[in-house]
Amino acid sequence: MKTSKIVKTSFYPSLIPAIDWIRRLGRDTGAFRVVKITESITTRVEGKPIDWNYVVTIKTRPSGHRLKLFVASKLEFSPQTALTYLRLNKSLPPDGLLLLCASYISPRVAELCLEHKANYLDSVGNCRLVAPGIYISVSTSATRPWPIKLRVDPFAAKSSRIVRALLTHPEREWQVQELAQVADVSIGLVSKVKRTLIEEAYLEERGRLLRARDAAKLLQDWAAKYRPRVQTLQLFAIGRPAETESRFAEWCQEKKIAYGFTQLAGAWRYAPMVRYDRSVSYVDKKIASDANLKSLFKQIDARQVDSGANFTLWITDDPSVFVDSREFDGIKCVSPIQLYLNLMALPGRGEEAAREVLSKHLPAMLPSNTRESKKSRGSTP
Repeated sequence: MKTSKIVKTSFYPSLIPAIDWIRRLGRDTGAFRVVKITESITTRVEGKPIDWNYVVTIKTRPSGHRLKLFVASKLEFSPQTALTYLRLNKSLPPDGLLLLCASYISPRVAELCLEHKANYLDSVGNCRLVAPGIYISVSTSATRPWPIKLRVDPFAAKSSRIVRALLTHPEREWQVQELAQVADVSIGLVSKVKRTLIEEAYLEERGRLLRARDAAKLLQDWAAKYRPRVQTLQLFAIGRPAETESRFAEWCQEKKIAYGFTQLAGAWRYAPMVRYDRSVSYVDKKIASDANLKSLFKQIDARQVDSGANFTLWITDDPSVFVDSREFDGIKCVSPIQLYLNLMALPGRGEEAAREVLSKHLPAMLPSNTRESKKSRGSTP
């Protein structure tokens, strides 16, 4: 059942009109009516006192089933703040439902609510209220009714080195100094990115040690935003892909220039299921001199073209794309993480190949439901 968009309201942090929104939701959908409201109530969950803005008793229609909405109301929930409430969901009474009310529920918070089977409602029309006898789910394209504060983008060029280190070692616990050293960035940048990742519930901190809370989701969200920052050089090579790739690898090794095949050329080495007829390789910016390019073109029997390329070089000044590269029969390919990012950005069969690489080489990055499904299949006699 869907509801009409909730009318936007002027408000202040202490005046979130959650009760008005709940009443209006029940009236507009006809799914329930409010029968009792208790304000500022404290309950004990696992022995700890928890303050709720409201406990709202509703009666579903037409069944007449009664449910209690335990309402936490704020101007906005960060993912980290939302988690403090979401972890209480399983401890509520059988007829109790957790409901987060805010002027805006972000997509990330909505995902966490779905993960914890919790409910939410905001002023721009986003809503989830699911229980026996009631199902309301609405997702709008509306954005925040006010500008958000500027934060460090964890997926920006240098910041993403920190994310890469976390995902390369998803089970490791890190000190800030160690993470800065491995990612080759400043301690100050790690501290800023750390705050963002904790607030967005990607990272958790215990006793001054950092660890990825949800590596799978962090990788997925990075992939959704990732685009290669490279200078592209399109070539047409006379030989077959395998022959040209081998010659290219030998040339790079001789010249001591970093490289790593990616997209379908990389996927074929890691998980051969999608054939390819166009090679793509990252290569360090040192290749870009006239002398080097002339030497390379001769080595691989290729020329630069504007169209019809079958060998593409991605010239980069970012050494992090070569981190954790792997070698297959003398051919270097980028890491499984970097390959996954590139495949997810590739139209066509890129996503299919990305899923295969994820399943075979990044099992810790699989969504939790997929991991559980694979375990179940593996344990079946």
